[in-house]
Amino acid sequence: MINLREVNHSNWMSCIELDVHDFQRPFVNPNIFSLAEAYAHSDINPAEAEKYYRCIPKAIYNDDELIGFTLITYEKECDYDDTPAYEIYRLMIDKKYQQQGYGKEAVRQIIDYIKSFPYGEVENIYACWHPENMASQKLCLSLGFEIVGKDDDGAIIGRLAI
Repeated sequence: MINLREVNHSNWMSCIELDVHDFQRPFVNPNIFSLAEAYAHSDINPAEAEKYYRCIPKAIYNDDELIGFTLITYEKECDYDDTPAYEIYRLMIDKKYQQQGYGKEAVRQIIDYIKSFPYGEVENIYACWHPENMASQKLCLSLGFEIVGKDDDGAIIGRLAI
């Protein structure tokens, strides 16, 4: 069963070791980068988190096996519509566990977590993906996200009303 867990002392290095296939590298930053970003935009640095965005890193498990990583963000004024919103900022499933339905179930778990409004209530969840990443697009659209545009870097912006 897929579940989200805190990134902590017992699993942070294992999160860094998770990997994707070579052809997927242009689509997702390394987890070490995401964890550094999460530190800079976390409760450790509340002024920065409030001013810009707050990062919420989560380890993705299948039962007790670490299979992936996600970085969720919360902004009081989202770049896409100037209202409070969460974004599935990064998502990766280790290459050993892909093509088994874990990504879809992980996104469902992420959506459920966001609906608990850990940092504030919102009307929308956003996700962005590289325009060549058809797997991410198919996944997001299958879960109810609608394409609403492109960001400044050309990434596709998907929005899910909640």
